[in-house]
Amino acid sequence: MMTVGALIPAYNEAGGIADLVAAVSRHVSLVVVVDDGSTDGTGERAAAAGATCLRLEPNQGKGAALRLAVEWAKKRDLTHVLFMDGDGQHLPDDIPVLLARAEETDADLIIGARTFDRARMPASRYFSNTVGSRLTSRLVRRTILDSQSGFRLARLECLRGVNLRSRRYEFEMEVLVKLCLRGATVGHAPITMVYNGGRARSKMHPVRDTVRICLWSMAFRYLRL
Repeated sequence: MMTVGALIPAYNEAGGIADLVAAVSRHVSLVVVVDDGSTDGTGERAAAAGATCLRLEPNQGKGAALRLAVEWAKKRDLTHVLFMDGDGQHLPDDIPVLLARAEETDADLIIGARTFDRARMPASRYFSNTVGSRLTSRLVRRTILDSQSGFRLARLECLRGVNLRSRRYEFEMEVLVKLCLRGATVGHAPITMVYNGGRARSKMHPVRDTVRICLWSMAFRYLRL
């Protein structure tokens, strides 16, 4: 039986973090929000909604926030960790889909995979995601449908002993590459693509950060950083 903790990095997301925590809590054993140097009370609102709140000061980046959360989770009685963003891009209603796929496949890492619809996505994001996924598939020598998806479920035991060093958006690629190098199995689960409407707004720069992620990915793969 899976015991899942959700790990959510958040930076100035006070407007929606309480609702997110409440919705996620319906599907997992606990919710951990890492307040990454917010100045708008994000951490306080997350804690009031029932989340365990960790704090970084000053703002250090998504990767740094998730590394802190992973280390915290390793000391708890959890079998899996669920990674998801705090900005509304990932829908809590999709969590059961990832959990069910993990139960069905027993894969070590389940990636929430979006269907890339060029008509519905900004062109820069469409190309950054499709190019990134193709590069990743070559790097890890298996098919990866959505390499930049931050909505993932990972077996916590597989993360033990993995030296993570990411500070920003390369975190997802670092985890994926390093787990694949250790022989982890990877599965995919379909999730909803959110780009328009609501609060969802990615802080990621589609061109600059994609180039940075690709360079780091090759370093993780070939230099074994």
